[in-house]
Amino acid sequence: MNDSDHLPLAFTLLTGFLGSGKTTLLRRMLADPSMGDTAVLINEFGEIGLDHLLVSSLTEDVVLLESGCICCSVGDDFGLALESLLSRRRSGQVPPFRRVVLETSGIADPAPIQQRILTDERLSRQLSIHSVITVVDAVLGAGNLDRHLECVGQIVVADRIILSKAELARDAQRDELLCRLRKLNPTAPIMIPEPVGALPENLFGQRELLQSEFTQQRWTAMTAPISRPTPALRAESTHDHRYSTFVIRYEEPLDWQDFAAWIENLLLARGASILRMKGLIYVTGRTNPVVVQGVQHCLYPPSELSAWPHPTPRTELVFITQDFPKEAALTSFHQFMNGSTASGFT
Repeated sequence: MNDSDHLPLAFTLLTGFLGSGKTTLLRRMLADPSMGDTAVLINEFGEIGLDHLLVSSLTEDVVLLESGCICCSVGDDFGLALESLLSRRRSGQVPPFRRVVLETSGIADPAPIQQRILTDERLSRQLSIHSVITVVDAVLGAGNLDRHLECVGQIVVADRIILSKAELARDAQRDELLCRLRKLNPTAPIMIPEPVGALPENLFGQRELLQSEFTQQRWTAMTAPISRPTPALRAESTHDHRYSTFVIRYEEPLDWQDFAAWIENLLLARGASILRMKGLIYVTGRTNPVVVQGVQHCLYPPSELSAWPHPTPRTELVFITQDFPKEAALTSFHQFMNGSTASGFT
């Protein structure tokens, strides 16, 4: 084994509501030779037509695809399936894949899956969460948002959104859906794939998502005020109004221990309402920004960027929440820090 064999493997979660086109996207990805170092776990294996891609069976529940990908079925406990697959990799029973993709069922909530990896000591040592990719049906997406909270939840936690069947939607229908998607999750780029093209490279080419995500242009877009939809577009349903996005900024450097204690306590107390949190922290004594990300009750391991994406160092935290307004976050900070530095927040 070389040094790269000991690095955490990139883990990607592929989700999307029933009928959104996850299977079509997955089939397209797995047929690409660049995905040959990938292990794929599928939650509903028996219902997915991948037979034309299968070339051999490695074990009872693991098959090798023509592209070299490993594909296996997942029961109710994906953690056990992951452990089994990783164990087979270590023992040489399966090829030495370097990334893992888990396709969830159409009604799955991605957040508990992320929490399982972040809080499971064995899994967190072996896997590094790369991204959550959510597929949205351009034709039926608005109706699914109206009727199903699961669909809304899959969108708000996404790192990247794939708009499927865009060519079948009317222009006004597609524009309305895009407006709602950007309101629910302004931090995730929305991709409309062409019938052909290097989609796997676009989705998986950057092993370190944070380094590619926090560019100046991208970060500026993530932290910009959320534009309100035009009156001509119905951009909210009975579900949408429960979700909000806001940015908290602070101009002065923060003591890392104080900040970490505050954000950990905030996620612990209000994690059910904080669906996603990501930010750059201006830390006392450090030249470069510290990156933080959280999902519900769990905080990702912090990392450091090589440079700021904007000229002036400052702390910026982007929140996507459910029934948890910006004022509540500010009040929490005031209370925890006893008002000593909270006045600098905006």
